[in-house]
Amino acid sequence: MNFSLKQLQSFLAVVQHGSTLAAATELSISQPAVSSALAGLEDNLGTPLFYRWRKRMVLNERGRALLPMARRLVDNARELDQMFSAADPKKGSILRLGASRTMASYVISEVLADFASSQPGVRIEVVSRNTAGVISQIEDFSLDIGVIAGVANKPDIINFPWITDSLCLFCSKDHPLAQKKVIDPEDLLAAQWIVREQGSGTLELLYGAIPDQMKPLQVAMTLDNIESIKRTVEKTAFLGCVSRYALKNEVAQGRLKTLETPFLNLDRNYSIIVHREKQNSVLFSYFIQFCLEAFRASTDSLNGAKGK
Repeated sequence: MNFSLKQLQSFLAVVQHGSTLAAATELSISQPAVSSALAGLEDNLGTPLFYRWRKRMVLNERGRALLPMARRLVDNARELDQMFSAADPKKGSILRLGASRTMASYVISEVLADFASSQPGVRIEVVSRNTAGVISQIEDFSLDIGVIAGVANKPDIINFPWITDSLCLFCSKDHPLAQKKVIDPEDLLAAQWIVREQGSGTLELLYGAIPDQMKPLQVAMTLDNIESIKRTVEKTAFLGCVSRYALKNEVAQGRLKTLETPFLNLDRNYSIIVHREKQNSVLFSYFIQFCLEAFRASTDSLNGAKGK
């Protein structure tokens, strides 16, 4: 083997921060030590891994090819060390979670709070991406676990079905359609829309649910922020489409009105995803099971309340 774990750790730190100085700060070593480790790695591999540009270090093609493998090796080494150096292999671990924007903003926070209380030795880092972004970062090992709408149809990713959601079409309380009990397809064709960006599970489901004879919608604006979509719809005559979880407060306050569209199937399922090579991790397996059981408990409680 022509490289060391320390060289790979230095490589990953430089990738994250873009400079050897910032990488040295993260690793608590000197800048010359990082530079030496990086030079040794490039020498051992027989190729440069970065472009040096205006004091920034940017991955070249060979560096991008190395990145997912380096992350996998360092993650496996870290887990191996934790497994045999602590009574609880989860203690001191970092869990990098990626969640689609709806989940990150409106659903998963309660589950994460409960998990953090039960596992105070685990640090959780959460990033919000659209569905395509989460899948991509699971594939390249930037993230450990993802929560997405639908499923990831990738050979290296395992899907665990989780919770059910539905999208809602909505408008401002003053919109003419707000007074209609049931919306017709012609109403949707005549309307101006604000939709999510390409790559979002919400947009994919909306377009997939609309019959061909109703396409295309008149899209006036594309936004990647759910709160911005809601605020804009509230102040305009546009229609929007987001998760029912995201509309809960505004509908209860009477600021937004959901539209009944029985001719559209806007139900969707969420999945927890993990890379196939990480499925046996003690921490990740525990977290996935925690999420599955948390949802099962809340569903049982809801069903019990309905039966009374």
